[in-house]
Amino acid sequence: MREFDVIVVGGGPAGLMAARKAAERGAKTILLEREYALGTKACGEAISISTIKDAGVKPKSKFLRNRVDVFRVHAPDEEKYIDIHTKKLGSAGYVIEKAVFLRELAHLASREGARISMGTPAIDFEKKANGWKVLAKESGKSLVLSGKILIGCDGVNSSVAKKFFRRERFAVVSCFQYRMVNCKLQNPHMLEAYLGREVAPLGYAWMFPKDLEEVNVGIGTRGVPARYYLDRFVKSHPEIFEGANVVEIQAAPVPVGGEVREVVGDGILLCGDAAGQVIPLTGGGIHSSIVAGKIAGEVAGEAIEEGVDLDEYPKRYSSWSKRISNSLKALRLIERLSDSELNQLAGVLTGEDIVDLANGMNLRRVGKKLLRHPRFAVRLARSLLKG
Repeated sequence: MREFDVIVVGGGPAGLMAARKAAERGAKTILLEREYALGTKACGEAISISTIKDAGVKPKSKFLRNRVDVFRVHAPDEEKYIDIHTKKLGSAGYVIEKAVFLRELAHLASREGARISMGTPAIDFEKKANGWKVLAKESGKSLVLSGKILIGCDGVNSSVAKKFFRRERFAVVSCFQYRMVNCKLQNPHMLEAYLGREVAPLGYAWMFPKDLEEVNVGIGTRGVPARYYLDRFVKSHPEIFEGANVVEIQAAPVPVGGEVREVVGDGILLCGDAAGQVIPLTGGGIHSSIVAGKIAGEVAGEAIEEGVDLDEYPKRYSSWSKRISNSLKALRLIERLSDSELNQLAGVLTGEDIVDLANGMNLRRVGKKLLRHPRFAVRLARSLLKG
């Protein structure tokens, strides 16, 4: 049996940050990742400069693929849209190569002393009086580990969450994405999202360029086949995709039901997609997962070194928990609107309003603004002003 202080399951943003921060505080740490490569999950790959800062990573050309100047949100009538300009927000955005970014996080975790074991699925977990016994498979052979603290960062289908946590109302959207080349884009520094029940029922389609001719084009839907709607979306935009080819296909469920009620147990923590720590209105989870993993790893390391209570993790993450909760509220309201009402809303809201709704921030400000507009907006406003 191999002995560790902290065992992290899952090598996404949350897991890599957790392993790094636990090791940084002197905890003997191992990370188990079932896949043979990092970054295989479908992802638009757009992040903000604040994500990079919270990850404690230096911005590097090897993973920064493209600069984002504007994010355009299209109403069901595509001629109606809202532009979000990064300069006006006083921030910066990028489209990255996520796999390269995750390898950078892995490098930093390894440098702190964490062991990373790829192609090593965790098979079973057993709570012991003094910690955990974990059974895994490494190169086809059984591997038995013992650890004092277990951190589950193993995604939507988390084995850790399913066995030790209750995840009521854990809702997901089905996401499907193509990486396409030989596209005909007019502005490579503009990300685009498309709303509407005909486009993406209970979700949205996106185009996130890597450059002028290469783009991540994807869709998230609920209750309908995502790939069917993605193919329809591509065919409906021949001015961009005629003559283009798909060179990579990815699919994955993304949690949009909000953070689960409990993320701490007896010697165990839950992070990232496994804990529903995704911004519901956008489905974006890189930033929220990085912060969760960072805090969880710090608390785990402090618990080993100083006896800090693991309940410190949700306390330190509370501001993000509130943002996720507020974004879920906004999502539920937007979902009730018809395509006609979404078209009207495009003439009411600004880019700043969209950012606040998506990130669960300043909802009361947006609510007060909507009170001055048509009946559907008042309906939204009253709900936003309740929180």
